Parts: sequence; structure tokens; C-alpha cells
Amino acid sequence: MSKPVLVELLRFIAANEDLPRTLARYKGHDRATIGKLIDAAADRVEELEKSREPAAASGSKLVKVRKASEVEKVARQAQEELDESMNLSKVERERRKAERAAQAERERAEAVLQQESRPSRTRLFTDGAARGNPGPAGAGAVIVNTDGHIVAKVGKFLGDATNNVAEYMGLILGLKRAKAMGIKELDVLADSELLVKQLSGEYSVKAEHLKPLHLEAETLLKGFAEVSVRHIPREENEAADAMSNRAIDERL
Repeated sequence: MSKPVLVELLRFIAANEDLPRTLARYKGHDRATIGKLIDAAADRVEELEKSREPAAASGSKLVKVRKASEVEKVARQAQEELDESMNLSKVERERRKAERAAQAERERAEAVLQQESRPSRTRLFTDGAARGNPGPAGAGAVIVNTDGHIVAKVGKFLGDATNNVAEYMGLILGLKRAKAMGIKELDVLADSELLVKQLSGEYSVKAEHLKPLHLEAETLLKGFAEVSVRHIPREENEAADAMSNRAIDERL
């Protein structure tokens, strides 16, 4: 096959043929991409033929020397480059597919972890503050749902009271609000070790002025289907602490 015929044939195929078998073999590549590769192969054939044209000898006419085997070699090379391009594209597709699968697995693991760490019950944060002990005092409580959103804030100015009284009043205030909201299951969180251990029975209530408050708190706790009382560090109770101090500042 002469050079012009081969080049023209390649360019004709690149521009006009549907190439269904080629598209079926190299899935994921469109007709335009394959056409460009075939067109590039035609360019290579044409360039090689030009490089094979020897300079005219002195006193002789220009003679073109071409071997059919060389043209075939170029055609094979073009086919190899086409195959390599397709194979590399396949490797790239597989790599991206693996990356997407790995990302999906990471997201699934994160979702499971978040679900496992998500609180199963509504949380009630309570606190009390007294400036002077006794002194101007306030009670505060914050209710947070299982999605981590604050659904209620309550505060009350108590006049002059001790810090322990203020902490019990913060608990009572929060339990009453939770009950009024129809909450059935509740985790109570407070930074007062005395309050928590008195409610658990680990500490006895010796102060006479705390006994009525302790009894009222126990009665309110029994009104929930499921309830727990747990001690937390002060830094985890900032919202309730801020509410109790706001009650003093604003005389709520």
C-alpha cells in the first residue's frame, strides 16, 4: 500500500468510521478520542515517509525509497501506542475506582463512629453559682437533644444562698423543664461532686437546709422512665454555668 493511500485510509477511518469493535474493546473511551489517536498514527506514518526520502544524487533525479516492511512497522507501532494508551486509561480508571471505594469506606466508618458516639438520650446540664457563699446566687440548666442541639435554657435568681443550694436548685429547675417538655429518658450532668454523690447515696445529706431540696430532686428524678445522674468536669459544663451567672446578673 503506497504512502498516500495508507495515510488517506487512516485519516478516512479517523474521520468517518464508527469503529464499533474498537469501542467495544476499549470501554470508557468515546469515538472522538479514538479518532484522534488514529489521526495521530496517520501523522506518524506521513512523518516517517518524509524522513525516508533521500537527497537526490548529483546529476540524478529525486528517488523515493520505501520498504513495505517499514510502513508495516510504523503501523504496528501506532497500534501498540493505541493499545498502551487504552491500557493506561484502564489502569487509571481502576485506580480512581479504588480511590472512590476507599473514600466511601472511610465515610461509612466515620458515619458508624459518629452514630456510636452519639448520645442515646437527651442531656440535662445543671449548675449553680453563689457570689460570697452565701451571697447573690443563681441556678441554671441547659437541655441538649441527641443531635447536640440546645432545646431549652432556664435560669433563676435565688437571692442570697449558698453554692450547694444553688446547685440543687439548678437541678430541680432543669428537671421540671424537662418534665414539662415531655422528655421520658434523661441523662443529668453536673459538675458538683457533692450533689451527684448525695443523689447516688454515696454521701449522706447532713445539712438540714439541703434535705428538702434533696428529697424534691429525688422525687423529680423518679418521674422519668429512664434517668441517670453523672459527674462531669467543670469545663464540660460551661453552658449551665453561664446560665446560672446570667440569672444573677440579670436577676432572672
